[in-house]
Amino acid sequence: MNKKILAIVILVIVLVLIIGVILWNSSKNKNVQINIEELADKIATSGAFEDELIKADSEMVIKDYGFANDEIKELVSYQGSGATSEEIVILQVNDKSNLNSVKEKINTRIDERKEAFASYLPKEVFKIENNVLKIEGNYAILCISNDAKKVSDVINNYIKE
Repeated sequence: MNKKILAIVILVIVLVLIIGVILWNSSKNKNVQINIEELADKIATSGAFEDELIKADSEMVIKDYGFANDEIKELVSYQGSGATSEEIVILQVNDKSNLNSVKEKINTRIDERKEAFASYLPKEVFKIENNVLKIEGNYAILCISNDAKKVSDVINNYIKE
């Protein structure tokens, strides 16, 4: 009888721990709040870029990527002069259900840029292929730079804050 009680107690403890871990992990990304202007500025000034980045018009970026206006709540983008492929795009979607569509459109744009740069600036293709694309909560972050590790570190440190 005592072995059955001990087994039940251990089973209950294990179940409580499993449920706790699942709840903790699921709540981690739900509460992510990113000030996209602040993060874009931190990335742009991180020293990870060869080119001088200039803030781009949000409507132009939405059109270039093929986003629907109702998908995007907020967007900020910095782009290079065209002599490099470097750019930053950080956006917040209106609804988490839009993330898959947005990610597909970002990947399509990355493929288009690879193809375009392959013919006239092939050294830039390496940067495009080694992009940083991160999804956090309702946010998508794309960065094409000279130093993907530095950009990843900036993003990860910002999100931890």
